[in-house]
Amino acid sequence: MTSARILTARERQRYRRHQFWNDHGIFRELFYVNFHEVGRGAYRSAQPAPYQLRRWHRRFGLRAVLNLRAPAEHEPQFQLEQEVCDALGMEHVLLHGIGSRDLPRREQFMEAIELLDRLPRPFLMHCKSGADRAGFMSVLYTHLQLGQSLEKASAQLRIWPYGHIRHANTGILDWFFEVARQQAQRDAHFDLRRWIAEDYDREAILASFRPWYRLDWLTDRLLRRE
Repeated sequence: MTSARILTARERQRYRRHQFWNDHGIFRELFYVNFHEVGRGAYRSAQPAPYQLRRWHRRFGLRAVLNLRAPAEHEPQFQLEQEVCDALGMEHVLLHGIGSRDLPRREQFMEAIELLDRLPRPFLMHCKSGADRAGFMSVLYTHLQLGQSLEKASAQLRIWPYGHIRHANTGILDWFFEVARQQAQRDAHFDLRRWIAEDYDREAILASFRPWYRLDWLTDRLLRRE
C-alpha cells in the first residue's frame, strides 16, 4: 500500500474540480454512483468521491479499496482516494490489466484472483462507471469466493442495475465467461481457477469474440467508458 502526500487545500480543490467535471464525476455524484453489495463483505461501485468513500467507510466498515482504474500516482483521482484511505486506515490497492474491452493476461488474472483471496473484508472494488471492470471482478468474486455457479455469478454483468452493455465491445467480458461455461459443460471437474492458471488462451478467446459494433458509440462516445 502506498501513501499519498498530504494535499494542500488548493490542490484538493483543484483535484475535486477535475474529478467532478473532467472525470465526469457530476453524473456519479448527482445521479448514480452505482453502489451495490456483491456479498460476504464485498461491495462494488463507480469511482467514489472522497465524501462518498468516507460515508461508506462509516456505514459498512470498509477495510480496503480495490481500484480497478489503476491510475498513475500523479492523477487527481488517485491523490484524492489515497488521501482518504490513509486518513481512515484503509488499504488502497491498484490492480493493473483489467480492461472493459479486453481480457487480462494470465499473470494479471492470477494477481486479480489472489487479491480476491487476501483482501481484508469488507472491501470496495470500483472502476470509473462501476459497470464493466467492477462487474467482471464481481463475477469472479461471486463464483470463486461465494461458490455461485458461473451462470448465476454472471448476473453481475447486466445492464440493470449495473449499466453493463454486452452488445458492444464491452461484451468481451461476457464472452469470456460464456467460453468458461462451455468448458464446464464438457468437463464435469472443471475448475475456473485451475483453467485460468493452466489452459486459459487469451488470444483465442479474443479472436472468437464477435461484438455487435453498432452499440460501441454508446459505450465509447456517449457514456465515455474507460
